[in-house]
Amino acid sequence: MQEVKNTVLQFPSPFGDDTRAVSNKIARCALFAAVKKRQFFRDYVTVGEVGGVKIEFCGEQLNQDDHDTLMQLIFSANHKPLGVDVCASVNAVLKGLGRDTYQEQRRQLFEQISRLVRGTIRLTLPNMPRYEGHLLDDASTPQDQAILPQYRRHLVYRLNPKFARFFGRMEVTLIDWQDRLKISGRGSELAKWLHLHIESHAEQYSMKAETIRDRSGSQTKELKHFRAILRQALDLLKDAGIITAWSIDAGDLVHIERIPSPAQIKHIEKKAKCRKPIK
Repeated sequence: MQEVKNTVLQFPSPFGDDTRAVSNKIARCALFAAVKKRQFFRDYVTVGEVGGVKIEFCGEQLNQDDHDTLMQLIFSANHKPLGVDVCASVNAVLKGLGRDTYQEQRRQLFEQISRLVRGTIRLTLPNMPRYEGHLLDDASTPQDQAILPQYRRHLVYRLNPKFARFFGRMEVTLIDWQDRLKISGRGSELAKWLHLHIESHAEQYSMKAETIRDRSGSQTKELKHFRAILRQALDLLKDAGIITAWSIDAGDLVHIERIPSPAQIKHIEKKAKCRKPIK
């Protein structure tokens, strides 16, 4: 992967306080799995193959809470050159995540940042050298949280510029952050994964429950048990107003209804105009 230097991280506008950018490729695989209890992968495991890119991961498994943290860190780095140190207030990051600012929440944040630094991702593209790297190149987090003055509680981190290709203008989706913060309760891990997967597609295509289980990285082996979790997750998305309706048919296909964003509607209309009529 070609290194990007002295480039400003650009996202589609508007990228306001109520939106966060998610990489479509990352949203459609199990790099950030729909799990609560993490596994540790001593060797590389395949977490997805999206758009011709094979994505593998080695290290302590990342989940949707880790993904939320990454999206918040990207938000804090918006408009800054790639590869430079980003300084952010610990409390500001936590508040952006909708979390409390007590010592336990700070500890959780630092652990998530550490996982993002330690976890190694391997990308394999056709006819190109294979790349291995980390989403965060490095990070510095404050010590002595109990006695350190609040104004000194800052963290410093660097996003890996070689993953910029995943966050190009045509490669990201802006999600409503307040909608995402509404997702909580039983089934929320899968609901959060589904949320990003759904939002990253302008048009919704039905998928089998088994496909959702495999793509999300769920550890639930029995399909009947996974379906129960899936129903809970879909109800959470409906309660949050992210989808309008859902159903699972006799063929185990999951159907989801939602209202696309204005940008997605334009994309659908443009795609329809490009389709040639069948004679």
